[in-house]
Amino acid sequence: MLDGNNILKQNKMKRNIIILLVLFTGLLSLQSCKEEFMKPIYGKTGAPASIKNAIVENVPGGAVISYTLPDDVNLLYVKAVYERKGKMVESKSSFYKRDVVVEGLGDTNPREVKLYAVSRSEEASEPVSVTINPLAPPIYDVLESLDIKESFGGMNIKFENKTSTGERPYNIIIGIVAWDETLSEWKDVDAHYTALPEGGFSVRGLEAVERKFGFFVKDTWDNITDTLAMNLTPVYEEQLGAPTYMRQKFPVPQIRPLPVDGSPVAEPGNLSSWPFTALFDNTIGNNGFHSNEKNPLPAWFAMDFGQKVRLSRYKLWQRMHDDNSTYFYSHGNPHEWEIWATNTPSDVNSWVMIDHRIMQKPSGLPIGQVTNDDVEIARAGHEYELPLETEAYRYIAWKHIDNWASINGALGFLHMSELRFWGQKVK
Repeated sequence: MLDGNNILKQNKMKRNIIILLVLFTGLLSLQSCKEEFMKPIYGKTGAPASIKNAIVENVPGGAVISYTLPDDVNLLYVKAVYERKGKMVESKSSFYKRDVVVEGLGDTNPREVKLYAVSRSEEASEPVSVTINPLAPPIYDVLESLDIKESFGGMNIKFENKTSTGERPYNIIIGIVAWDETLSEWKDVDAHYTALPEGGFSVRGLEAVERKFGFFVKDTWDNITDTLAMNLTPVYEEQLGAPTYMRQKFPVPQIRPLPVDGSPVAEPGNLSSWPFTALFDNTIGNNGFHSNEKNPLPAWFAMDFGQKVRLSRYKLWQRMHDDNSTYFYSHGNPHEWEIWATNTPSDVNSWVMIDHRIMQKPSGLPIGQVTNDDVEIARAGHEYELPLETEAYRYIAWKHIDNWASINGALGFLHMSELRFWGQKVK
């Protein structure tokens, strides 16, 4: 007869055996699943027939080859195999399409392209060979389109990149170099990355001396144009000191309708924790200048530089909330404004408008929705350039027309994190 201790020992042994059996069964199950997972989804079904009726359309930097697909339910895609910069590369097109794109070629030399129909089990048909004669790559059209002009602190460059589309963007780099007389070589100055079909950018921070500059265009596949050289003399500018806030009333021109209360000047005021001086403290984020809310619009904010200055450009940074993009293109950040200037602020007829802007959100999405490009541009700051012929003034006024939260509104407010001015001081 078994005692209690022996019974307990036997029960314990049974439990251990059961646990081992469960673990062993589980391992077998996992191994079975693993083996099943490793099997190919599609078995060998045989290579499909070749494509037919290949037609070549030569385009800049490559070709578009259209064809008739074989009638095969296992067809997955068509691939084109060709040489690019000394290496064999492939372009693929799914069975939903009837053409394949050969791209990234940096010359106009004829070359052979082999086309294969490929099944779901990655079996390739016999090749069909065609010869293409690519046109000059688009980088040369971009180089030819460059419109380069001397500007304050550097130059302005406009470009066209017509090959680039939303469906098939053409990424390029527009490089700027300067000739080093001592070393007899080009030195990097700046580079602009873009896939836009057209646009412009500025190069800043250059000395106001004549130098030989070079411009080239490069694409994703390292195709590069020759260097376009020209002598340029940037126009002298410097970052101006912070202007003071003019608190006294002054007469302003009323090009637009008067504010709703009929007063000639809206009294913006400012929140005590967001003083006007914080607009020029070189700190960007959830800080800066914040006017009182529900001001009649337009509202005027007048500034005194203390002497005459010829403004060349200015840059503003939107307020962001807690180091994120919550307020970008929203809330009290400026949407539309004008800048007026004078040397005799008491004379209403002396004020002239020197700039008018409507801030553009790159994505064009509704308020409250932003893309990564929207955020990056806002973080970098929005820069606006004035014409070279702008005259010198001591006093300017920011005419706040509306903010992003109150577009075309009769009431509103304004906040910005930072505002900086550049130009020339005039004695």
